[in-house]
Amino acid sequence: MVITERDKQVLLFLAKWRFATIEQFIKAKIFQTSRKRCYNRLLQLCKGRYIQSHRLARGQMYYHLLPDGAEMAGLNLPWYSRMFKGASDSTVVQYLVWCDYAQACNISYLSTRQAFQELSKASYDTLKRVIKGQDRFYYQNDILHALVADFGLSTKYLSERAAAYSKLPAAIKDRLTVVFLVFNDTKRNAVARAVRDSGLRVKLLKAKWKY
Repeated sequence: MVITERDKQVLLFLAKWRFATIEQFIKAKIFQTSRKRCYNRLLQLCKGRYIQSHRLARGQMYYHLLPDGAEMAGLNLPWYSRMFKGASDSTVVQYLVWCDYAQACNISYLSTRQAFQELSKASYDTLKRVIKGQDRFYYQNDILHALVADFGLSTKYLSERAAAYSKLPAAIKDRLTVVFLVFNDTKRNAVARAVRDSGLRVKLLKAKWKY
């Protein structure tokens, strides 16, 4: 099998996001052909043992990298890296939602170290509560944002995230926007109540659930 430059883009995309769907490859403009042709090429990469496909419980197909794919892309990853392994549906959905949001907003997430640096004025206990969550941080229009995404989590969890951010020092809250991405009105209303007197700058976004 001859590996093309487009194939290498597929491999690098999976290295960046860990899991991805056909729709995400197309959204990234790696494939500018029909969905069927995209599927057929990914199938060839699966047969060549460069990537592997799985399905979520509801039927959504997704892909992840395999060791030969990482080597072909020039990535120096040990064979036992979690990048090459499947995961529970809940974990896969986290990564897919993060990718969807980044593609929709045209943003790149900060690393954990970068997030620590941006929030370093907070006390250790407060910082620990914020960072230990499953949130992602990014800059948009020179403003720091924290993404709190609902992966089918409880309303209580989302309210607890709001409480954690509300304890940040005023100097940090003044330059931070917390984005809550939810998938139904009940959770959106619950978060709105939780942040009402928090002093946080908040965006409440409701999206359609895909997975």
